Amino acid sequence: MNNLLETFGGNPQDECRAIFASLFVLQNRLQSAGEKIEEELTMKQWLLLAITSICPPPRTFTNIGAIMGCSRQNVKKLAAALESRGYLTIEDGAGNSVQLSLTDKAEQYGQTMQTRHATTLQLLFEDFDEQQIDDLFASIMKLYRGVERVEAYASRLSQ
Repeated sequence: MNNLLETFGGNPQDECRAIFASLFVLQNRLQSAGEKIEEELTMKQWLLLAITSICPPPRTFTNIGAIMGCSRQNVKKLAAALESRGYLTIEDGAGNSVQLSLTDKAEQYGQTMQTRHATTLQLLFEDFDEQQIDDLFASIMKLYRGVERVEAYASRLSQ
């Protein structure tokens, strides 16, 4: 990590490149570590359960995919695996849509893993004070707006 600071620090354009690359590196490292902490699920499966629990109805593949930032097909694949393992149900919804619902097994798993999740967050943000967490949150919200602009750009390029 010190190498990143030495190589890219001080030049805003280089720092943006380093931040961009770091987002992917951090995602990979968090996924790898998280899958050692999560006993039964992949991180993407865990994310699907977490998003399903907070998604306002209707909890369709499309709506959950929009929150997760992936296609409805990816949600469908993850949901099918979780349904076969008893973590959620896939039920017919309005029109051709389906609804996802968490099962008691998912709720129990969440309660079982609660301490591990709390410890994970504590370790991840241990070096941050409250103001830095607020600043990071605000910066990530700005990144989301930037991603929306990149998505619009990508859409224009593909037309």
